[in-house]
Amino acid sequence: MGDILAEGELVAARHTATGTHDSEFQGIPPTGQEVEIPVMVMFRAGDDEIAESWLNYDRHGPMQQLGVVESPSE
Repeated sequence: MGDILAEGELVAARHTATGTHDSEFQGIPPTGQEVEIPVMVMFRAGDDEIAESWLNYDRHGPMQQLGVVESPSE
């Protein structure tokens, strides 16, 4: 579980999505490897429903975890 913060009509959430690479993904054959993807999303509520949302997630990290791109040098 992650964090959820709310103030007024804005709600922000941070969590980690997880999954197993068990089918082709962006041309990469399945590896059976588990991946974790940090995710942040913000919502604006209006008239008792979500009026807007903004999503931000790590697109490079899962590719590093699958071994298809190199990790940055330390």
